[in-house]
Amino acid sequence: MSFHWLVLLAAIAVEIVATAALKSVVSAPWLVGILPLLLIGLSFALLSIALRVIPMAVAYAVWEGLGIVGIAATGHLVFGEHLTAGRLAALAAILVGIVLIEAGIGKGRDAAEDALLDNGRPV
Repeated sequence: MSFHWLVLLAAIAVEIVATAALKSVVSAPWLVGILPLLLIGLSFALLSIALRVIPMAVAYAVWEGLGIVGIAATGHLVFGEHLTAGRLAALAAILVGIVLIEAGIGKGRDAAEDALLDNGRPV
């Protein structure tokens, strides 16, 4: 797994923690309420690093999709929120969508896109 994919996974993990923190600090003092905002900012910064190599449609779909699945799991495990059969089916559909988008990497890529990548850096 490349460095940029690991950074994307880190961005997803930070987003999940930030969202859980957001729910946890609803009635906390304003200073504690800033923590989720800082974490979301960190998640976006990590996402921007991943976008240097991973195509935007793929990176965003993976970031948002796995974030939604992770947040749903966290809500269930940490906050006791219910995962009904319909919700589980919707989460499975999100995962299938991510796989289908990711499977399209390299399909239909043109020479201009190929020229942009040289060891993860624009040339």
